[in-house]
Amino acid sequence: MKVMAKKQAKKSPAPWHAVPCGDTKPIYIYSAYSEEEKERFPYSNGRLIAAVFDLSSYSQKSNAALMAAAPELLEASKAALDFLKGNSVHSKERIIQGLEKAKKSAEIRKGGKET
Repeated sequence: MKVMAKKQAKKSPAPWHAVPCGDTKPIYIYSAYSEEEKERFPYSNGRLIAAVFDLSSYSQKSNAALMAAAPELLEASKAALDFLKGNSVHSKERIIQGLEKAKKSAEIRKGGKET
């Protein structure tokens, strides 16, 4: 029983991505497949981990983008915390780049494809 609980606590593998299915449909968030799973399910978007419904359309796309960026935001936050504690081997510039990348992933792309 303890082994199962430990396995369930592990987060879904990155990257996560949001797939819109139309204006009145939910936006589905998928995590990456392992290489073995990619071979087994070549036409799938990945592991379905969430659906963002159109309960308030003004925030659906923003919420989906933020949720899909969760793994990158977590890694950037951990790196920044290590840096601030003086436990980082990375430079300030590298930490800033990681935070900027995570921020960009969490934002909706203007004039282009949604996250």
